[in-house]
Amino acid sequence: MTERQTLSQYKLANFLACQRRFQLRYLRRLPWPASPLSERTEQLLQQGQDFHQLLERHFLGLTIDKATIENGRVRHWWQTFQTHNPAQHFPSNARFLPETGLTVPLRNHLLYGRFDLLVIGEDEAGRPFAHLFDWKTGRPIEAAELNGRWQTRLYLALLAEGSNAFWPQAKSISPEQIRLTYWFVQEPDAPATIGYSAAAHAANWGELQQFATQLDETFALDAWPLTDDWNHCRECAYQNYCGRQAAGTATPELDEAEEPDILNEQLLTPELP
Repeated sequence: MTERQTLSQYKLANFLACQRRFQLRYLRRLPWPASPLSERTEQLLQQGQDFHQLLERHFLGLTIDKATIENGRVRHWWQTFQTHNPAQHFPSNARFLPETGLTVPLRNHLLYGRFDLLVIGEDEAGRPFAHLFDWKTGRPIEAAELNGRWQTRLYLALLAEGSNAFWPQAKSISPEQIRLTYWFVQEPDAPATIGYSAAAHAANWGELQQFATQLDETFALDAWPLTDDWNHCRECAYQNYCGRQAAGTATPELDEAEEPDILNEQLLTPELP
């Protein structure tokens, strides 16, 4: 029997990287046998989370006293954001919704995303628009890579399918009125903005539906094969369960803003893509 899943960008990426990892982590809920993060990475992760919390407070309209920011790196990031805030130029009717989640159905499952900042409003022609912002404290990423990431594809698809939840009149936003901006604190004057279109959404949503079908078929067979790409194993702490210790280890790429599984209590460990 298929088990209904709430699918975040991390679940999607994990299933496609290695179905056995998906089974061990999200179905059997096995704890990591060893910590995958160094002390330095843990520190950077915490600093990134602190920075996200600062921006959440800012867009909620709360006053932030720079002198109360204890960590020097986070204080510097905050100063950089104040100078290069990419979300300054919107119509007066725009609403700013920090740390906002959205869930939409996908066949037998649910798609879920949590946005660092969602800005919604109407343009001069009265058409509703939605603009997402995602704050990144790690290394800058090329636009071509961002376009192919599940975070980008999932977030745009979620808004195209479920944006009417944010309007009392249940207005629908056309995909052309949706944008996603990645802002990198290391390149504050060069945000990466990605647009959307009806054609892109049709292709994107179709692939997500194919993924849901593949997931259902895997549940039906109850077969969860290991990946053939051992590069995925290098960043996976489930190596010991799978006999893949020979793959070696690598430092996972830092992502300080992972969303929790809303139907599955807490994460077993901070997860990095």
